[in-house]
Amino acid sequence: MRFDVIVIGGGKSGFAEAMEAVRAGRSCALISEGRSLDRIDYDSFTKAGGTLLMGDSAESVVFDGSRVAYIHTRKLGDTPLEAGLFVLATGRFFGKGLVADMNTVREALMGLDLDFDPDREKWFDSDFFAPQPFMSRGVVADAESRPLKDGKRIENVRVVGSILSKTVR
Repeated sequence: MRFDVIVIGGGKSGFAEAMEAVRAGRSCALISEGRSLDRIDYDSFTKAGGTLLMGDSAESVVFDGSRVAYIHTRKLGDTPLEAGLFVLATGRFFGKGLVADMNTVREALMGLDLDFDPDREKWFDSDFFAPQPFMSRGVVADAESRPLKDGKRIENVRVVGSILSKTVR
C-alpha cells in the first residue's frame, strides 16, 4: 500500500500532522495503537479522506540507504506500507517511542540517534519534584526535524512531538 504520508503515532502531534497532510490533498495513513488520552476526533481524519489504522502498530522498518523504503505493521504483516514521507510521533516513554533499561535508552522503531547521557546518574534529579533531565531527551534531529541514524540524516522521515530531543543538531 502506498501513501504520500504515513504518520506513526496517533496522539496530539501525530494527529495534527495527519490532518495537515489530508487537508493539503495528500494521501495519508495514520497508525495509532489506541485512542489518545487527548480528545482527538479521529472521525474527522477519515471523513477528510485519511486512512486510520487504529489498533495497529509499526513493527519493522526497511531502509534503502538514507531513506525508509517501507514499514510493516503488526496487523498488516507482510504487506509493506510505502510513503514519500514518514512522520514519527510515537511519544517518549509512556508512548513506547523510547525504551529504557538499566543501562541504556533507545528509540524503539528505527534505532535513531538519541540525545542522552550514558551516565545513568545524570538521567534524573534526586528531588522528585524537580524537572527531570530524562524528560528533555529524545531523538536527535536537524533544524528540519529530520532524524539522524548513525550520525546520518534520514531524508524521508520527520520527527514531531515529545519524542524529539530539545537539542537541535
